Amino acid sequence: MRNISILISILSLAATISCTVISDQVRSEAKSPVPFRTLMEDADQYHGRMVILGGYVLETKNLASETILKVLQVPFRVGEEPDSKDLSQGRFIVYYNGFLDPEVYAKDRAITVAGRVMGSAVEKIGEEHIQYLKIETREIYLWPEYMNRPSYYYRRPYPRYGHGYPNYPYSFW
Repeated sequence: MRNISILISILSLAATISCTVISDQVRSEAKSPVPFRTLMEDADQYHGRMVILGGYVLETKNLASETILKVLQVPFRVGEEPDSKDLSQGRFIVYYNGFLDPEVYAKDRAITVAGRVMGSAVEKIGEEHIQYLKIETREIYLWPEYMNRPSYYYRRPYPRYGHGYPNYPYSFW
């Protein structure tokens, strides 16, 4: 029984390590994770610290030499995959040195970002003042778009009466 527990622990650790989308080098610079709320409240204290954050693109804006992404922060699932928007604790702004196509980095696309904390900024949205954490990008991972498709796009577990195409979401009858 003890050997099984050890084996399960090793396999779960290996699965978590192998499912990351940020390079090991950048990950080693990020050290221990800091809760997003803490980063927001004490942005100046964490200035220059490498962090890894995830979320959903709200807006993409291209300037002459950089792209600015506004992102709705969410915690991670396994493998640094952004979780549900309902779990958001705020927003952050990503400064990327170069061009990111706004059709690819479009609204609601899931991303994982590694970068250095630059501080914070406040923006007025309607009558509210919203605080953003500012991040200078080191690495960025855009999650495949299929993750946001409705469930009828996924393959059915069994063929319907042996007819039709397995990935076709509609019945022939």
